[in-house]
Amino acid sequence: MATINSNELKEGVVFKDSGSTYIVLKYSHIKKGRGQATIKVKVKNLETSSITILSYTNEQKVESADVEKKSVQFLYSDGVVTTFMDSSDYSQFTLPVEDVEDVLHYTKEGQKVVATYLNGDPVGIELPKSVELLVQDTSDAVSGNTSGNAMKNAVLETGLEIQVPLFIKKGDLLKINTETGTYVSRL
Repeated sequence: MATINSNELKEGVVFKDSGSTYIVLKYSHIKKGRGQATIKVKVKNLETSSITILSYTNEQKVESADVEKKSVQFLYSDGVVTTFMDSSDYSQFTLPVEDVEDVLHYTKEGQKVVATYLNGDPVGIELPKSVELLVQDTSDAVSGNTSGNAMKNAVLETGLEIQVPLFIKKGDLLKINTETGTYVSRL
C-alpha cells in the first residue's frame, strides 16, 4: 500500500495508522530550537468516531487510505447535521455539524466543495484555498487610529469574524484564505 509523509497530513486527508482509519481535522507543525520538528494532527477515527491528537516526527510515514473525491454542493445546515448534494447524480447526504464545523465558516448555501469518500461513504469536506464572502457587518474607521497596519473586526455572511483593513465597508466582497482564516483582498 502507498505511504505518505507525515508533513502531508493536511486537513481533510484520510490515512491509516495502527490498523485504524483517520481523517485529519487540524494540522500543526511544531519546530523547537535545534530539535526535530513534530507534526501534531487532531484526527477523527472513522470507525469509532472518536477524536484524538496524534504526533509524528517530520520524516515519519503513514499508510494512505484509498479514498474517492467528488464535487458536491452545500445545501444547508440545521445545527445538527449539514446536507450536501452530489453534483453528478443529485443524491443527498448528511454529515454531523461537529465533523464539518470549520468548513461551515467558509461555506455558503449553494457553494461547490469537494467531498472525500471512503468505501462509498462520505467522511469529510475539503475547501478551496480561498473563498469569496460578503461583509455583513463592520465598524467604521476612526480618524487618528491609523498608526501602522491598522485593522478592525468584520463579520462575514457566514458568521465568520475576521480582521480586515480599515477601508473595508459593509457589503464589500472579500477573498478569504481558508487555511489561515485571514483576509487576502477586496474584490
